[in-house]
Amino acid sequence: MDSLTHIALGAAIGELTLGRKIGNKAMFWGAVAGTLPDLDVLANPFLSEAQSVKFHRGPTHSLFFAAIASALFAYLLQKYFGSDFYHNKKWRRIWKWVFTVLPAVAAALILYAGWGSLNLFVLLLLTGIPVFISVMAWQRTPLVSGDIEQPSFKNWYWFLFWVFMTHIAMDVFTTYGTQILWPFTDYPFAFDFINVVDPLFTIPLLGFVTAASFFSRKDKKRTLLNRIGIGISTFYLALTLVNKLNVDRVFKATMEDQSEQVIQFKTTPTLFNNALWYGIAETEDHFIKGYYSIFDDQRKFSNLTYIPKKHELLGPILPHPDIEILKWFSRGFHLVDSVENDKLKWYDLRFGNIDFTSAEIEAESPFSFKLVKQTDGNWKAKRSRPDFRGDPGEIFGSFIQRIRGENTGE
Repeated sequence: MDSLTHIALGAAIGELTLGRKIGNKAMFWGAVAGTLPDLDVLANPFLSEAQSVKFHRGPTHSLFFAAIASALFAYLLQKYFGSDFYHNKKWRRIWKWVFTVLPAVAAALILYAGWGSLNLFVLLLLTGIPVFISVMAWQRTPLVSGDIEQPSFKNWYWFLFWVFMTHIAMDVFTTYGTQILWPFTDYPFAFDFINVVDPLFTIPLLGFVTAASFFSRKDKKRTLLNRIGIGISTFYLALTLVNKLNVDRVFKATMEDQSEQVIQFKTTPTLFNNALWYGIAETEDHFIKGYYSIFDDQRKFSNLTYIPKKHELLGPILPHPDIEILKWFSRGFHLVDSVENDKLKWYDLRFGNIDFTSAEIEAESPFSFKLVKQTDGNWKAKRSRPDFRGDPGEIFGSFIQRIRGENTGE
């Protein structure tokens, strides 16, 4: 999921587990802990671009990490809250600066290192919200230690464990792939029933946990507001799973109507919503992709596009460690195309196109790589940063129409 969702969810889980003991500090530390697993992107400068794709949502997104890291950070937080660093006014003034800047800096680093394909406007928009939260933290952080109940090591452990676990779970529910059983296996689990950016899940969490923060830690209204936000988002999450099961049936029926011998298929919701779904099916020599909205008049995928695999183009390159990683990452849903001499293009087809509903291969998926032959004869995989082709307003307008069940191409 996106960074804002992890921050909001971490704050809500923090409040749920320790809010009555330490008040808004539970929200703050929950939000910080909610971003920690995604700091794996800070390793990107030391990895090849293919290796960074595999390392993200790897060790720091595993059950092993949740169990071990929770103990480590629980120990540190217990020591901090019982030390002079917390109670001394001088140190609290310093920590006020540190803790206020920390969320914004962490979010900016994650977005910069892990979401390099975003343009400047989107980057500023997504980092603006954590900056706003930091400003609020500055204004509402007292220089005198408040009346709190010191949490035990066990309290801190379960606080952190559930923040980490909910982060991992939400990532598993998306399409990217999360190595929850690392180090025992690197299999990337992906359930594909919610998009990485879904405002209908995030807004209730963020809105109600923010409202709850204005009440004292033992006020029942505070607890009620936070639980309402968690309840609404959880109910919506359950609806996305119901949607997924229904959409899978629709896609299977569509492929049967096309008399296709499908090897494997995948359906996933498109960006910002859970109404318009993208489907991709693999056959012996080609892929079939299409779209279906729950508001379509007919229960079938439309805008079907047939794409030859061209996997034979990889023959001169294999075996190659980066290519093996990309094959692992795409789970077989990859297309290879020839660009020019000694240059190939790799497309991961699981995510659809960045212009939402285009049938053109050239529109590109969010994950595509250029495979370039070097002067020494070796091949190098370099991440291709896609961008919109055409007017963004028209593209987004067509996207909204398709969500509403229009422009099905029938």
